[in-house]
Amino acid sequence: MTRSMAAAIPGLLMAAFLAVPADAAGQTPAGGPGPVYRVPVTGVVELGLAPFIERSIREAEADGAAAVILDMDTPGGRVDAAERIADAVNDASVPVYTFVNRRAFSAGALIALASHGIYMRSGSVMGAATPVSGAGETAPEKIVSAMRSSMRALAEARGLDPRVAEAMVDEDIAIEGVVEEGKLLTLTTSEAVALGYAVEADDWDALMRAIGAADAPVRDMEVNWAERLVRLVTHP
Repeated sequence: MTRSMAAAIPGLLMAAFLAVPADAAGQTPAGGPGPVYRVPVTGVVELGLAPFIERSIREAEADGAAAVILDMDTPGGRVDAAERIADAVNDASVPVYTFVNRRAFSAGALIALASHGIYMRSGSVMGAATPVSGAGETAPEKIVSAMRSSMRALAEARGLDPRVAEAMVDEDIAIEGVVEEGKLLTLTTSEAVALGYAVEADDWDALMRAIGAADAPVRDMEVNWAERLVRLVTHP
């Protein structure tokens, strides 16, 4: 190799780097729509899920994302983990939406209510949010009362009927035409839509259109090794 060729290589490499499209380098192209971050919320809600969602939101904010979507199918889980996630969602500087993709029970319903909008796939359900102990029994009244208050506050903040949220936690609450006393409220997609709690979106494309991001690139988030370890330890 001649001395002149060696001297030219750094410049050629720099030119090649600059020629790479911005999206190929992991960044949103200038002038293009911000990306939508898809964050899976599947399985049991536990303490390992919270840092994953917190990190996903931080990365979305740093990336100038158009939105974060919590792609949810959960039987519920720990209330403390759900409250931590709800706080992260409330504090987010980008819109965070929940896509109920089958189930949002218990802690999942709390997280969904914290988001800026709930979208539900046809045939999905949301509710049944009474806290239970490790033995599967209803938690003490103090814990139930705290959960009921959290659900009510989130519903009020979103301009929703708070009694509906409370009825997901407390079976003593009756709402005419919605739920009888003695029964815990779980909403189907059509019921949630009728009550103003959700918008129906039968698939991902319909959801993207509904939030005005049909042309936005999608970035799928995955748990890292540390988050995976915490999830394994907290829920083997």
